[in-house]
Formats: sequence, C-alpha cells, structure tokens
Amino acid sequence: MRLLGRVKAISRWLAEARYAGLAITVASAALALPMCLSPSERGFRFAGLVLQLLGVATVAWGISETRALFGRPSLSHRIIVWLNRFPLWRRNIVIELQGIAATASVGRASAHVVHSAAIDATIEARVAALEKNIASVHDRIGEIHRETREELQNLVVAVSREERGRLAEDEQLRRTLEAASTGGIHISAIGALWIFVGLILSTAAPEIAALLK
Repeated sequence: MRLLGRVKAISRWLAEARYAGLAITVASAALALPMCLSPSERGFRFAGLVLQLLGVATVAWGISETRALFGRPSLSHRIIVWLNRFPLWRRNIVIELQGIAATASVGRASAHVVHSAAIDATIEARVAALEKNIASVHDRIGEIHRETREELQNLVVAVSREERGRLAEDEQLRRTLEAASTGGIHISAIGALWIFVGLILSTAAPEIAALLK
C-alpha cells in the first residue's frame, strides 16, 4: 500500500508537467528522427515544417479550449453545422413543440366571527359579547403576528439562498475569466517552442546537415 501510494504521488507529480513533456517530446522527436534516418538538409527542413505546422495547430487548440470554457461549440461542430445548411442539400426540418405550463397559486383565506348582542339584550349579555370579541381580536392579532414572522423567516431564507447562489455564480465567473485569460498560456508556450525549433531546423538545415556529416 505504501508503494502504491508513492506510485500515485509520482504519477500526479508527473501529470503536472504533462504539457511541458509533450512539447519537449515532440521537439526532441523532430530533432532525432532526421538524425537517425539520414542527416540531410531535406530531412531537417521537413522536420522543421512539421513542427511549424504543429505550432500553428496549437492556435486552434487554444481557441477550442477558450470556447469550451464559455460553453460554446467547437470549431469542427460549427463547420459541420455550416456545411449542413448548404442550400442545395436536402435536409429534414424538425419542429419542436413546447408545452405551456400553467400554474395557479392559492392565497390564504381566513374567516372571523363577530359576536353581537341583541338590541334588547341585558348589560351582562353585552359585556359577554364584548369579552368574546376582545378574545377574538387577540387571537387574530396573534395569528397575524405568527404569519408575519413565518413570512419574514421565509424571506430571510430566500434572500440568504439567493445570496449564496450569486456568490457561487460570481466565483464561477471569476474562475472562468481567469481560465480564459491565463489557461491557454501552456498551449501558447507549446506552440512557441515548436515554431522556434521548426524555424531553426528549416533555416539552418544546410549547416546542421553539414555539421552532422
């Protein structure tokens, strides 16, 4: 288990330099292949041309990475969609029908009872009716207080949830912008190295071939 943990740690450490390893490996292969086959001027020029083309291809790679960060389709997908819209090609037209969802909200309804006394009621009956009305008013005030407190609590929870959501969206947007601004540096570095080595091989091919001979 300890050996397995060390192997995993080394693998993660090597994975951090995978882009540098890719760039150096391809450049080294372009240098070594003409030397192993035939150290001629044509071989070095061809290796330099391949490296320059690969360096230019990293531009398309970086553009695709940036578009993927913002959820945009890739260039190949855009090209395929554009070709499918050629006017002389027969294509099937699909119409999507979206249903309409209707929602209904039901409000709160409450009934209140008012106790009244008859016109010819005695004073005791009138006092009893007043006591019942006062008790009903107190109950209504308590009910309103409870409903207001519940609505306020729900509002606080909703505002807190929305605030957390906005903070998460802001953080995600910041990461996306940071990745779009600095995430393609490794791709640009790979392309710069390949173009640099390719220019050397293409320009100094006669001198390199003569030196090796």
